[in-house]
Amino acid sequence: MTESRNPFLPRPQWHVDCRIVAELPEDSIVGRRFLAKALFGSVTLILCLIAGWLLYSGLSQRDHIGDWERRLADNQAEVREIQRLQREYGLEAAKIDAAYTLVNSPLVVSEFIAQIGGTRPERMTIDIIETNGGSLVMRGSLSETSSERASRSLGKYIEDLRKNRQIGPKFSQIVLTSLERRENNDPLSFEISFVFRPGTP
Repeated sequence: MTESRNPFLPRPQWHVDCRIVAELPEDSIVGRRFLAKALFGSVTLILCLIAGWLLYSGLSQRDHIGDWERRLADNQAEVREIQRLQREYGLEAAKIDAAYTLVNSPLVVSEFIAQIGGTRPERMTIDIIETNGGSLVMRGSLSETSSERASRSLGKYIEDLRKNRQIGPKFSQIVLTSLERRENNDPLSFEISFVFRPGTP
């Protein structure tokens, strides 16, 4: 009696195995092609999100800039009014500063001019007296034919100013800073500098 066989089981070596293994589909659960596609898809998605965010930020900033420009344009009239008020306040402040300087001047201008004029030599003409913070500059001319005589006359005048009880104590220096004659017959031009003492009221 022959042994019964299961008809569903293959018989050994029933035909030659002609399969081409390299061309068979992958039998792994997650294939390499799927992983590569998933990786590139993720990178593409991230780049798209970044590009979208940059685009949104740019549009948002442009919107903000446009809004501020509209606000500035709407407030131009107020800005011009504020600038006009600032100019007016600046002019008023300059007047107040000038008045304060005049009130707190280290010397009374009228007295100083009277003392300068009372002690000057006969042939001297005073053209201008300027102040520059901590000093005064007096310019004028001296009608002397001899430069030596003019120099002596100015030297004596400066010495008298230094010894004057009302002028001398207010200045640390009274010096002749310039003496020149432009033409032979012209008077001598001179410049005398007065430097205030530190702390002079």
